[in-house]
Amino acid sequence: MSDIVIIGAGLSGLATALLLQEAGKSVSILEARSRPGGRIHSLYDGSTGSYLADLGPTWVWPDYQPVVRQWLDKLNIVKVAQFESGNAILDYGPDTAPERRYLPGQAGIARLNGGPQALIDTIVSRLPESTIHFDHPVASLRALPGKLELKFSDASHKTVVCETVVVATPPRIALESIHFDPPLPTQLQEALSTQPTWMAPHAKAVIQYETAFWRDRGLSGRIASRHGPLVEAHDHSGPDGTPAALFGFIGWPYETRTEFGNQLQSHIFTQLKRCFGEDSSTPLSIHVEDWARDPFTATPTDLQGAVTHPEIGAEILRQPHYDGNLLFASAETARQSPGLIEGALVAAEQAADKILKQG
Repeated sequence: MSDIVIIGAGLSGLATALLLQEAGKSVSILEARSRPGGRIHSLYDGSTGSYLADLGPTWVWPDYQPVVRQWLDKLNIVKVAQFESGNAILDYGPDTAPERRYLPGQAGIARLNGGPQALIDTIVSRLPESTIHFDHPVASLRALPGKLELKFSDASHKTVVCETVVVATPPRIALESIHFDPPLPTQLQEALSTQPTWMAPHAKAVIQYETAFWRDRGLSGRIASRHGPLVEAHDHSGPDGTPAALFGFIGWPYETRTEFGNQLQSHIFTQLKRCFGEDSSTPLSIHVEDWARDPFTATPTDLQGAVTHPEIGAEILRQPHYDGNLLFASAETARQSPGLIEGALVAAEQAADKILKQG
């Protein structure tokens, strides 16, 4: 095992590893899941295995996010305009006819060619093949003189001893799933516990169609709704309209989603039919990704209270601990764009910079 170990193969963990590896450091990544990417997760074509749609984050704003812009150049990833031409649909619920109206888009909003998955795949391809160890959930982290010791939930995995650890999981996941010995400072525990995990309470639906019929009707594919279940939806098709798809955020809280269970999809179809007509009632497929059910993303704390976007957290989240051998580096710990794709990249740069300055 390398001297530097990163817990979590999401975007922040992978980007940290790439920066350190480019600087000549030997790095290993321990990932609890059986795939890289963390909250960047994608839907693939069952026949070809090709990327179809995003199940996690979708957008970047390169005009306003210089770190994203730099990484897109570094990784040779091309941005793609979000399709917003035409009217949106305002959905007031089943008792009122939906209204078609132009809604201004978000300035600078963009998608990526291949989705955010392209970030993950490109970084993984640039790391040595043996860097990532999947299905390795860390259960405990103990500080030894000049070293850190890691043990795993699966007792068959060998204990790891290394010099430096970067915890690149959401703060609440780190605090609630890893036993730290000695205990972390009280102020740090509070900062970790109070930093919301972006995406944790959310559920996202991707609906695929034979054609992007809404475009032919002068519609953007966008829905804004106070009733739901989709509180907002957007065109998620390829640049030329194929493959054709919509995606939407399910605004009903986790308890309501759980109560409806398998009937949730039928409620989505009812809403789409109300908004778009009969054409929308015969999709090729629908996939609902409920992040609240993912134990590596959401904790019980994330499912309580109102959904909030993480703000810039306390400075202690970005400071080294255990004599400089432990750092935290998820998107929620970033000094800018916390929780977003740019936040993950900023957090990676923060952590890598501190490690490299230590020598």
